[in-house]
Amino acid sequence: MNHATLPVILLVLIAGIIFAGCTSAPAPAPAPVTTVVPAPVATTALVTVTATPTVADQDAGPVRQPPSAQQVNLLLTKDRPTSELHLLYQGGPGDVFTQKITMRVYNADGSVEDYAMSSGQKPVPGDEIVAPGTHGGDRCVVYLTTAGSVYKVIDEKVFANM
Repeated sequence: MNHATLPVILLVLIAGIIFAGCTSAPAPAPAPVTTVVPAPVATTALVTVTATPTVADQDAGPVRQPPSAQQVNLLLTKDRPTSELHLLYQGGPGDVFTQKITMRVYNADGSVEDYAMSSGQKPVPGDEIVAPGTHGGDRCVVYLTTAGSVYKVIDEKVFANM
């Protein structure tokens, strides 16, 4: 073999490689992508209006007495000359279960006050809530917490005895 044939073979081989890449069919263009945009759907928003319960609404439920083994004696009175409201705890069979006694007073002048017997601690017989009242009728709502349950035990309008 002569020395001239080697470069010629290499030249033919390189030319074949070059022409082989150029003569191939061009790659097809990518197909256009169609994007489907959903039409807007009419929606109706549900708006819930929640009224903030007033203090009077919180006391709207019925009076309920605890089970007989958990009942206690409470005496609600109004003093005639001073119009003070007195809630006296007298104990009873449920004294051991009693945890707390509270009273909400709706005065005839429109004011509302909350009171807790024994500073919110377990009351003992003889403990009392003394609250200022008005000369008109004052509504008193008394709650008894006994054995972990809360009972509305008194809900009445109190007037001074004449």
